[in-house]
Amino acid sequence: MLFACSALALVAVIALAVQGAPVFSGMRWVPPAATQQPLPQNLTGQTDSASPAPHELHQAGRFDISWFVVAAAVLVLVVVAALIWRAVRRRLQLPERDVLPILPDALGDAVPEQEPTPEPVQVRRGLDLAHDRLRERREPRDAIERAWLGLEEAATDSGMRRLPAETPGEFTARVVVRAATDRAAADSLLALYLRARFSDAPVTAADVYRAREAVDALRESWTAEPRSAAADSGGAGR
Repeated sequence: MLFACSALALVAVIALAVQGAPVFSGMRWVPPAATQQPLPQNLTGQTDSASPAPHELHQAGRFDISWFVVAAAVLVLVVVAALIWRAVRRRLQLPERDVLPILPDALGDAVPEQEPTPEPVQVRRGLDLAHDRLRERREPRDAIERAWLGLEEAATDSGMRRLPAETPGEFTARVVVRAATDRAAADSLLALYLRARFSDAPVTAADVYRAREAVDALRESWTAEPRSAAADSGGAGR
């Protein structure tokens, strides 16, 4: 619609440029003057007719349409300007929204420096819940989504504060990335959840198997940290 109006305005401007500026004059048709009494003529002579000539009738039938062209061009320019202003104003008023949760790399960079570490017991509980739900008899898509919801429940109780602009998925991803030492497993599990939750692509049993492997890897990486810490404390006591 915008391009059509612009093209029409351009054609009108070109027509005005070719025709030139309109010149407004008086009436082109002048009424005939009052006829005087003809002088006596010979009976055999021909009398002049009082009717106007055909050329005068043709001139009287012409109308000046230059004012109509100018008015149409002005109207088109006003409509085009209004449409452009409306489009620009609407674009400036639209808020920027994220369709999908932020990926772990961006979340890891945006973590506040003074944020506390998630509680190990709650993170472990969420991983165990995800592990159990992935082994239940469910549809592949539903199994992956419910496993991630188990992690969301644990993230809520992990001691970390959810930011005002964060969605539950963003908050859970940030907790998992900060807590787990196996970053590749966390990335794989998050990618599977995003595919199952926000994509129309088919989710198969192979995807559920990959999600199980990711959860198992996260459980092993999370339990490895307390064991190493306990070993260090035991060696120091000796």
